[in-house]
Amino acid sequence: MESNRAPNNQMALKGVVLVLALIAAGAFVLARGLDDEKDSTAVTTTQPTAEATMEPEEIPDPVEIPAEEGEPAATPAPAPDDTGESETTEPAPVVTQPPAPAPDEELECRDPSTIGVLVANGTDVSGAAGRLSGELNAANYVTLPPHNASPQTGSAFYYRAGYEVDAQCIARLLGESEKPLWPMPDPPPGGLTLESLGNAFILILIGPDSLAQRPG
Repeated sequence: MESNRAPNNQMALKGVVLVLALIAAGAFVLARGLDDEKDSTAVTTTQPTAEATMEPEEIPDPVEIPAEEGEPAATPAPAPDDTGESETTEPAPVVTQPPAPAPDEELECRDPSTIGVLVANGTDVSGAAGRLSGELNAANYVTLPPHNASPQTGSAFYYRAGYEVDAQCIARLLGESEKPLWPMPDPPPGGLTLESLGNAFILILIGPDSLAQRPG
């Protein structure tokens, strides 16, 4: 009876050892599996890159630099005009006729012998400029040889700068104060030239009116 128990006990002991070995192997395998899972988790959960965590940089607002004491603050330059329109030019000044003096106004006329006068005929009335020149010469004015001018619609007196009053004196002398008086243009009117005007300070341009019909 004892001889049979010994083998049975040995077999039971071997079974227990086998079970313990299986339990130890299972525990080892389980532990390895847990370690592998931790390692994979550590690999996959990497730190975020700097690009992902970097916050956008804030651009500071422009700082106005105060002007130094005694200096005006700088102002921005105006935006260019994109309309494409050119600047408008100023109109030429308009020459207006000076008002005629009142009939009873005293005029400070220069000495007629110092005033050169040119008479030009702008009509088809023959000899009108010569007759008027003779009349002025009799009043001691210095008359230049008369000229013919382009056709005119009316008589007018023209004066060089500083001789407006003298032109008024001649118009009053002739009884023609209502006739227009104008500054001398350049070139002179009536188709005349500065050469033909010579040293005359007053130009009388005869038109088809009372100046053309004056008796000689």
